[in-house]
Amino acid sequence: MLQRRFMIPLVALFCVLISSCKEDEIVEPTGDVSQAAVVMLKDIPADSSGTSGQFTYVRLRDSLLVSLSDSNTTGWDIAFRSTTIRINAGLSGPGQGGALVLHNCDFDTLSRVPATGYAVDSTARPATLGLAVPTGSGKGWYNYNPSTNIIAPIPGVVLALRTADGKFAKVQILNYYRGAPAVPSATDSPRYFTIRYVYQADGSTDVQ
Repeated sequence: MLQRRFMIPLVALFCVLISSCKEDEIVEPTGDVSQAAVVMLKDIPADSSGTSGQFTYVRLRDSLLVSLSDSNTTGWDIAFRSTTIRINAGLSGPGQGGALVLHNCDFDTLSRVPATGYAVDSTARPATLGLAVPTGSGKGWYNYNPSTNIIAPIPGVVLALRTADGKFAKVQILNYYRGAPAVPSATDSPRYFTIRYVYQADGSTDVQ
């Protein structure tokens, strides 16, 4: 079941992007997310059957899972399928979206995201090579351990996002397994994302 939790950041420090981060490249509507609130979404299904090949589409402003029938609209911002993430722009949708993968970054103290320079999902072949958020172990948001068959988010990675309607957000992927186990094992069910994010409704790049 998808869960949502609001949190007030405990750290009041301001993180200057240039010095703290290195740039690298269902449910019912719940109402608009409060400005600058930290929102947690747990157990977002990402083609959990492993056979349908369908993405799960999420709109950040109200943490709504958008139906597949609306996947060709500007009604979603970020989509998940297995380890692949899509953003609503370019190859993936008609929106104004974009993403930057920020490394060595503290989610709590990241106060602003860039206003420009966002990558979009392109028409490169194979398509995964042209994604704004690269897929593959060590290339984007996760590492894969072949010995344990476990996928784990890379520490210090935060996604700076431009949403489908041109607003801004920061997103951190916390877990890839159902229930968000602290130490995932081979018996845990994969392809269930737990994320936290801040969506800025006023159009500014302030995400704290």
